[in-house]
Amino acid sequence: MVPTITNSFKPLQEMDYPRMVERIMKLAVPNHLMWLLFFYCFFHSFLNIMAEILKFGDRTFYKDWWNSTTIQQFWKTWNIPVHRWAQRHLYFPLRRRGYSQITASVLVFLLSAFFHEFLVSIPLQMFRTWAFFGIVGQIPLAIFTGLLPKNTVYGNFVVWLSLIMGQPIAFMMYGHDYYVMNTSS
Repeated sequence: MVPTITNSFKPLQEMDYPRMVERIMKLAVPNHLMWLLFFYCFFHSFLNIMAEILKFGDRTFYKDWWNSTTIQQFWKTWNIPVHRWAQRHLYFPLRRRGYSQITASVLVFLLSAFFHEFLVSIPLQMFRTWAFFGIVGQIPLAIFTGLLPKNTVYGNFVVWLSLIMGQPIAFMMYGHDYYVMNTSS
C-alpha cells in the first residue's frame, strides 16, 4: 500500500483525476482486506477472548453490519459497544435536554467525527480534517440511503461503496499531506 500512496503524490499535485482514481482503486482492495482483518482480529477474536477471561456476559460486539441497507444501520451495527456508549452518554442526555432526534444524532456524529480525526492526528503528528470530513460526509450519504427503497440491494451497495472507497481516499490525502509536511523543509 505504501508504494501506491507514494505514487499518488504526483497525480494529486497535478490534479490528474484519472490517475488519482486509478490509485484509489489500487488502494481499495488491500485497504479493505486490512480493514476486514482488523475487524475480525479485534471485534471477533480479541473482544471475545477478553469477554471469556473477564466472564463478561453480554458479548454483542457487532451485529450483521455487512447487510446494512442504510448508513444509519451500518453505524448502529458495526461497533455495538461504542454505539451503546454514545447512545447512553450523549444521545439520550441531549434528547432529555430538549434537542430534536435529528439534532442529537448530528451532534453525536460530529463528536464521533472529531474523535476519528483525533485518533488519526496523534500518530501522524499532524492535524488535518480528512477523517473528520470523511465521517461528516456520511451525513448526506445517510440521507441519500434513507431515500432509497427500504431493504434493497441498492442501499447495501452504497454502504459497501463508501466502505471500500472512503478509506483509500483518506489514506491518499493523509499520505500526501504527510509527505508535503516532511519534505518541504
